[in-house]
Amino acid sequence: MVKKNRKPKGTRKSRSIERETAATVGNKSQFKDFLKKNKNVLRFIGPYLFYIALFTLVYITLQEKFAFLNLLTADALSSLMSLLGVESSSYGQSVYMEGFSVMIIDECTGMYELLVYAGCILAYPTTLNKKVLGLVLGIPAMFGVNMMRLIFLSFVGILYPSMFSYFHYYLWQITFIFLIVMFMLLWIEKIVKNQNV
Repeated sequence: MVKKNRKPKGTRKSRSIERETAATVGNKSQFKDFLKKNKNVLRFIGPYLFYIALFTLVYITLQEKFAFLNLLTADALSSLMSLLGVESSSYGQSVYMEGFSVMIIDECTGMYELLVYAGCILAYPTTLNKKVLGLVLGIPAMFGVNMMRLIFLSFVGILYPSMFSYFHYYLWQITFIFLIVMFMLLWIEKIVKNQNV
């Protein structure tokens, strides 16, 4: 009987190391592929987080300086409701309307949504001119939408007070996020992709 020489197999430990090495190499190449495919997304996320952190820090630090926005928003809401036939008056941050009243706080001014929108515009990889145009057109639009939101909520509060919290805390929060995305996409489509701008 002749014994055949077999190739010595590696130990379990060496086979395990080989598998781990192969997996690591595979993971590294997958990670590089991921970075390559999502280069534009990653170029957006980093600056976006930076701008949001910066704007939030500035806003928190100078919050008292922005208090005039609460008063301005209250006065504007009162005036617009009066134009729409609702007996309305404002006193400080409070607006009184036909048995219903609201107090305008920081969240009611649209400032937070504006900071998110501005962060998106500034972080997007395009020219400075297009970013400035996005801010110049978007900021008044955001404030306009916010006033429409406050008018809508005021009518809900007057006519259906039990529904006010639902519309205020749920419906409009989601709607505002949707509108920020829509403004952003509109800006990309009409301005960023336009070679003449």
